[in-house]
Amino acid sequence: MPPKFIFYTNRFMFVIHYFGAMNKDAIDKRLKIISDLQMELNGLKVHLDEILENDSDYQTVLEEVAKVKEESQERKAKISENKMFRNIKEQMKEKRLEITDNKDALSQELMDYYRESGRMEIEDENGKTRRLKFSVRLVN
Repeated sequence: MPPKFIFYTNRFMFVIHYFGAMNKDAIDKRLKIISDLQMELNGLKVHLDEILENDSDYQTVLEEVAKVKEESQERKAKISENKMFRNIKEQMKEKRLEITDNKDALSQELMDYYRESGRMEIEDENGKTRRLKFSVRLVN
């Protein structure tokens, strides 16, 4: 049976969550806190960007970087015309998809393992005990 309580700490508080009746008010409050912090962060970023925009030396360096980046992209475009380069890129793309698919499958298998056993740890093929970590997010 999975635990009914989870304890964790972060930089600002010690929190105990009870997994029983969901507290919609607590979720709404947390969403509001996150939204307010994000707005503050966005304001700070605007100020930081203004400081950088007003620094002429920094702007000069940015222009030089843009030139080098453009030259680099042109060179990469020429190299990418090479058949071997394109084949390797395609193989890499396929491997990345395989890795993503296998990670998704592993996540599902670990959830099934937890659901069946209630254990938060599993031993890998090397005998090392590894903890399960769950992550839940809201999506639109």
